[in-house]
Amino acid sequence: MHRLPKSVLTAALILLILVGYFGLRTATRPETIRQTASTVVEGEADLTRPAVQVRRAHPVTHTIFANFKGRTEANRSVTVRSETAGSVETTPVREGQIVNTGALLCGLAVDSRAARIAEAEAAVEASRLEYEAAATLLERGWTTSPRAAALRAAQDQAEAAMAAAEIELSRTRLTAPFKGVFERRDAEVGDFLAPGAACGQVVDLDPIVIAFETTEDNRSKLAIGTAATATLSDGRQMEGSISFIARTADAGTRTFRVELEVPNADFEIAAGLTSDIRLILGETEAVPLTPASLILHDDGRVGVRYVDATSVVQFSEVTVIDDVDTGIWVTGIPAGAALLVEGQGFIREGTQVEPLDVEAS
Repeated sequence: MHRLPKSVLTAALILLILVGYFGLRTATRPETIRQTASTVVEGEADLTRPAVQVRRAHPVTHTIFANFKGRTEANRSVTVRSETAGSVETTPVREGQIVNTGALLCGLAVDSRAARIAEAEAAVEASRLEYEAAATLLERGWTTSPRAAALRAAQDQAEAAMAAAEIELSRTRLTAPFKGVFERRDAEVGDFLAPGAACGQVVDLDPIVIAFETTEDNRSKLAIGTAATATLSDGRQMEGSISFIARTADAGTRTFRVELEVPNADFEIAAGLTSDIRLILGETEAVPLTPASLILHDDGRVGVRYVDATSVVQFSEVTVIDDVDTGIWVTGIPAGAALLVEGQGFIREGTQVEPLDVEAS
């Protein structure tokens, strides 16, 4: 029988010793190996879940505002016209002057109107005396009832003629129908005014009216008495309330006229000024965001992406209800949703992520 070389025997012995050594280590440390393998698998799994920064959505009660462009207008505007014929003798009020109710704007020549009143007064007195005498004779039976009745009618007729003469005389005084500003003079001293001719224009600026147009959607949210803030082109701010909402839309624009009333006791606010109007439409639960937080979905919807309780990215459509200097206010986000802080446009819905709460960190 052929003997193996000594060197081969030595190598085989060393191999057996090594196999036995490593086999013994494996048998005595199985838990360590399994833990190490598990760590490696978990590490590989973590590499497939991208880490994203999120911020929790906290809806709060927010007042909804609407902004409009309007223009100031006079509350009332009347052109004072003559009701009789005559020459203008006096114009005591200057244009732009504030006048009270009944202030004389144009005085016409009285002419024979005063004489007619004196004549009418005399006729009334004469008819009164005749009727009283007839009434006395009727009591004594010396006259008939028809004659006394005729004299009574004559007295009434004389009194009516005197009232007409007084009215005709009063028409020579063209006066302000209400307190306001004498905005424009149309007749000067020496002008002859026929019935219907204009003396001048009076405008009422207290309260001042601010008119604007609104859509049918916003009209349904407005009500008489709704508070509003108006800012004039010169920066002045005023508080007012809605006094009128049209029930018929403009045929051309399909919008509705709305009017605000703003106190203007000193007539400082002129008519015809441009105004920015801010109205309160109501309150709702909303979330403040920056415009950069919004994304346009593939189907055209505008919204945000957030991470749900299972760490999966979801999409929520939102509605912008207000736009302010600090950002926007939206509705439609679930309360407590973990909104993606950045990368919203790259991570799709259904992706498993590792959310990192920015507020917590």
